[in-house]
Amino acid sequence: MSAAPGLAQQERLLARGETVTWHEGMDLRGWYPLYVERDDVLAGAALCWRDLGETVFSDAFFVNTLARQPHEERRVCRTPLAALTTLADGLAPDVFIFHVSRCGSTLLSRLLASLPQCIVMSEPPVIDSLLRLYHDSGDAAACITLLRQAILALGQRRSGAETHLVIKLDCWHIHSLDLLRQAFPATPCLFVYREPLAVLASHQRQRGPQMVPGMLHPAQLPLPAHQLAPGDLDGYTGLVLASLFDAARPHAAAGQLQLINYSQLPDFLFSDLLPRLGIAPTAAQLQTMRARGGVHAKYGTPYHGDAPVAAAGCLTAIAAQLQPAYQMLEALRLHAEQRKYFP
Repeated sequence: MSAAPGLAQQERLLARGETVTWHEGMDLRGWYPLYVERDDVLAGAALCWRDLGETVFSDAFFVNTLARQPHEERRVCRTPLAALTTLADGLAPDVFIFHVSRCGSTLLSRLLASLPQCIVMSEPPVIDSLLRLYHDSGDAAACITLLRQAILALGQRRSGAETHLVIKLDCWHIHSLDLLRQAFPATPCLFVYREPLAVLASHQRQRGPQMVPGMLHPAQLPLPAHQLAPGDLDGYTGLVLASLFDAARPHAAAGQLQLINYSQLPDFLFSDLLPRLGIAPTAAQLQTMRARGGVHAKYGTPYHGDAPVAAAGCLTAIAAQLQPAYQMLEALRLHAEQRKYFP
């Protein structure tokens, strides 16, 4: 087994709280799987859970909801992996949202989360944990089963109003799309992307963990051979972004992935996604969503657009190298839209 990457170590912080001892037949409703604790033997792995009680998943990310839960209410439990089967009656995902990061995917998921009929899980760490398990164990069949069971557990209905489950994945999970499609072959997949320079500039202002070497399991983010200088985080960000564009392209060309450009948001939600999901929001719900569209999806502050990017510099050169991959996605998207109206 490889050494734990940075994100795997961060997951352990999610399991702080009062420890509850698991027992056979224990009711896990209201508990949510966090990550897999394991050694070199898959059979000895355990699953760590958190009891969310009345805490609702309404934040930008799954981990933000965990952090918002009052300390005195935090309870954790470790179970065998087989305990996932007790929550197998959860909702199956209606859509998977893949993305390149800093491209509007969080806005899309937060607008959906405002609807009482939608359960939205934004980058739940258990999916990443299980994908790492797959890369370390090589047992595809077992890991596909675990992915399916864990996602159904994330889709548990708590209020009775929920009818749809939306899973927003981490950006590097586009490299694992085949595995996720095997777990849920009927689930539509979206890929949200954006002009490269804007993504690069956003990460230069505040670097995402995937843009820092060593934070991810190396098999989850395959990168081309390179000779970047140590500490060249902008260059590394360019390599990561190129890998995401390149990974999405064949799936989009095969019709397995619907491409959504940042410029189409939030209108795409109202004109396309909600009707396709069969969701008819009330006038008040629509008003709430449109109001949220003017608020920064991650921070909850008024959003007036990103800061302008300097016309010259290293980011411009990196973006120019990425522009052909971006344009190929644009061509695929526009061709698909043309076929929708002129089959």
